[in-house]
Amino acid sequence: MEATPSKPDGPADDDQLALPVSLPIQYSAPQPGEIITSMMTQNTYTMGEHIGEGYFGHVFGCTDSWDNRLAAKVLKPTLPHETLKTQAWDEFKKLLTVRHPFITYVYDAFEYNNACYIVTERCHSPLGELFAIENYDGGAWLLSIARCLLQAVDFIHINGMVHKDIHPGNVFTNFQSDAMLPHQQIINFKLGDLGIADLAQDVKPESTLANWMLPPESIEPTLFGVMDRRIDIYHSGLLFLQILIGRELQFTREQILEGAPRHMALQLPSPYSVALEKALRRRVEFRTASAKEFWRDLNSPVTPAIDFGRSV
Repeated sequence: MEATPSKPDGPADDDQLALPVSLPIQYSAPQPGEIITSMMTQNTYTMGEHIGEGYFGHVFGCTDSWDNRLAAKVLKPTLPHETLKTQAWDEFKKLLTVRHPFITYVYDAFEYNNACYIVTERCHSPLGELFAIENYDGGAWLLSIARCLLQAVDFIHINGMVHKDIHPGNVFTNFQSDAMLPHQQIINFKLGDLGIADLAQDVKPESTLANWMLPPESIEPTLFGVMDRRIDIYHSGLLFLQILIGRELQFTREQILEGAPRHMALQLPSPYSVALEKALRRRVEFRTASAKEFWRDLNSPVTPAIDFGRSV
């Protein structure tokens, strides 16, 4: 069984990327034990169990011919087939552009049985699962997570992109083994899922699909400012707030407009209250300007945060 190849990199060729105009006859999800070969990489994937689901796709565990533990995202057939192929190719190109130690590594992209696949490294678990750990202490985890995540965000911004979808389900704990001592493992954290990432100049008010994490400027741009890469700063602030509180949070439109996340941050101990209230300010012009600035704020000397009331 062979899959239709995608180009690994380089400029698009209109002839090679010509897309069919028909819908798929049938969407065939992979079955455990099924073997799929990509013509692009000539790698063979043995499919495993279903391990997750997002807005755009299902995620399956798999291994390649080198016995690497990987994850295969299979796009849901919710759009015309040619549109799905374009989305898969676009996400693959984004992941190629931002290859970084703290961003999930992409291996392959192809079509098989009317389904579009994107193969990436497989991480251990999303951050949301940390909250179930017995005697969980968010303060013990925060700086290690923030150091990895903010480096990833900074690299995405350097490459002119905005992630737009940073939340506990898209940041992962990852174990790396020593090649000589495979039972010795270290933990780091990786940002994944660039499915709705945009070039900075293309960011629109529809900034993210989840209403509970909409930044204020996407709801009232005339009041709170233009949409730009500081969407990712706001979302990172929301994520760190959840890590410190130890549970997932969701906000209503009214709570977002009233600045409820920032006011929750003000209740935290310093320096977290200082760093997070600044990142969660509703008015973009007063918000933390960059990932590096956010990291400096998290490591600043202890000073009390200032509550500016409804002005920010």
